[in-house]
Amino acid sequence: MKKTLWVAALAVSFSLPLQASESAPLSQGEVRKVDAATHKVTLRHGTIASIGMPPMTMVFEVQPASLLDGVEVGDRVHFQARQEGNRYIVTELQVRE
Repeated sequence: MKKTLWVAALAVSFSLPLQASESAPLSQGEVRKVDAATHKVTLRHGTIASIGMPPMTMVFEVQPASLLDGVEVGDRVHFQARQEGNRYIVTELQVRE
């Protein structure tokens, strides 16, 4: 019985961050620089609700790097980002039409 409760608690704890990031709205930004060699993008962005960040311009890592395919300076984008320590990582990137 204890093992079943422990496994259930562990499953719930792993699913909470995923649910939180999926429900966070996409943020809006404008691409200022693309550095495909280092898998980074500079975005001028509005508020990023998922990490509680105010509007600013900053460099983000991009994972997976393939998200940068076809992205150009000046593109307006919708994106999702997460924070890992002092790293900020774009995990979803869509060029707005």
